[in-house]
Amino acid sequence: MADSQTLQPLLRRLALLEDKDALATLLNRYCNTADDRKWDEFAACFIADGILGFEKWGDIVGHEKIAAAARGAEDRFQGLQHSMTNMNFDINGDEASGTCYLWFAATMDTSKPHEYHAFGGTYKFSFKRTPEGWRVARMQLKKIWAQNEDTQKDNGLS
Repeated sequence: MADSQTLQPLLRRLALLEDKDALATLLNRYCNTADDRKWDEFAACFIADGILGFEKWGDIVGHEKIAAAARGAEDRFQGLQHSMTNMNFDINGDEASGTCYLWFAATMDTSKPHEYHAFGGTYKFSFKRTPEGWRVARMQLKKIWAQNEDTQKDNGLS
């Protein structure tokens, strides 16, 4: 039978793995709801006063403004794909930080998939544990590269 000296470290490691899985699941939902244009669900990935930060937009605060900004930038595309890789999380109680890479591609016309715009960069996140689970407190995206011209220069994504 396991004693508490053996069991406690295992329980801490299990809790850490569960938190990391929950954060990765949250970021997958963040991408999937954007690809599906479910902007209210996308915004619900954030705490109520969460911040979406993008270098050309500045800080966008709160669910309604986050949903409106994402809708305004991305609804013009027929096809969207948001992918995150190299996820890394540092958990400290009910707060966490994370980094990952974004690979984004979009096309105005899905019947012409060779006509697309893509870009990538680095994400920095801060998270808070809420009664509903982990949520994004702050997201900061720094665009590093782009491929092909965006179709509309004034959206802040180019």
